[in-house]
Amino acid sequence: MPEAEAALAVAALSHPGQKRERNEDAYGYQLTPYGGVFVVADGMGGHAHGDRAARMAVDTIVEHLIERDPSPALLADAMEEANRRIYQAARSGRAEGMGTTATALVVDFPYALIAHVGDSRAYLLRNGLLVQLTQDHSWVADRVREGLLRPEDARGHRWKNVITNALGTFPEVEVDLLGLKLKPGDLLLLSTDGLHGVLGEEAIARVLTGEPNLEQAVGRLVELANAWGGPDNITTLAVRADRVPEGGEKPYALLLSSDQPVYIRARSGETELVLPKRPPKYRLSEIVLLLLWLGLLAYVLLNQRG
Repeated sequence: MPEAEAALAVAALSHPGQKRERNEDAYGYQLTPYGGVFVVADGMGGHAHGDRAARMAVDTIVEHLIERDPSPALLADAMEEANRRIYQAARSGRAEGMGTTATALVVDFPYALIAHVGDSRAYLLRNGLLVQLTQDHSWVADRVREGLLRPEDARGHRWKNVITNALGTFPEVEVDLLGLKLKPGDLLLLSTDGLHGVLGEEAIARVLTGEPNLEQAVGRLVELANAWGGPDNITTLAVRADRVPEGGEKPYALLLSSDQPVYIRARSGETELVLPKRPPKYRLSEIVLLLLWLGLLAYVLLNQRG
C-alpha cells in the first residue's frame, strides 16, 4: 500500500449541479498494493433509484476487485456482477428503469485497465494532450460513429441523453474494455456527463495542465461546469501516476506492449486483443429502421418526380 500511495495522486469531487435537486452520481476508490481501483457512475431511474443504482455499481465493482489479482477478465466480471445486482434489485424492489452508467479504472502497475458502460468517460492526459479513451454508449454517439451526425451537432442534440447501454437495465450487459502501459506523469480522468457534457476537452486540458495540485484542479473543473450552467450532476475523479513501479509479471502484459491504448475483449477468464479502431456495431432493429427510412425516402422522392 505505501508504494501505491507514493506513486499515485488521487482527487475526486461530486456536486449536484445547478439544475438538479438530487445527486444521482457516485464515485469510489481504494488504493491497493498493486495500484488501486477507481469508479464513477451516473445513475438513472428518477427519485430514490438513480443514486441507489450508481452507489450499488461503485460498491460492487470496488468490492469485486480489491481482494484479487487484477486482469481484464476480472474487471469485466466486476461490471457484469454489478449489472446482475442492479437488475435484480430493480425487479424485486419495484424500481423498473433503474440503471447506471459506470467507468472503472484499475491501476495494476505498470498498467491501467479500464471498463466502461454508458456515457461516463475516461480520459488520458499525457504530455499535455488530452485524449478521450472510452466511446459513449448513446444514441447521438452511435450516429456520429456511423457518419449520420456531425460531432458539433451532437453536443446540443435533443436526444444526447438517450443511453443505449447501461448497468441494470437488461439481464446481460456489453462491457467495453481497454488498457495501456502507464508513463510517469500520466493523468487518468474519470467523469460523468455533467462535466464533459459542459466543458470541452480544451478547457479540461487547460485546467489539468495549469494546476499541479490535483485537488485544486478537480475543484476548478467542477466550479467551471457549474459556472457554465451546471445542468446535470457533476462528478470527476483524477488519478495521476507520479511514478510507475514495474510491478510483477502480468499474464496480459503482451496485449499492452504498445505505447497506445489497446481495446481488449475478455470473457469467462479468457483475454484477447481486438482492433483499436472498431467498426460500428449495428443491431438488427437499427438495420430494419434504416431500411424502412431509406424506403420511405425513396417513395417520397419518386412521388415528387411524378
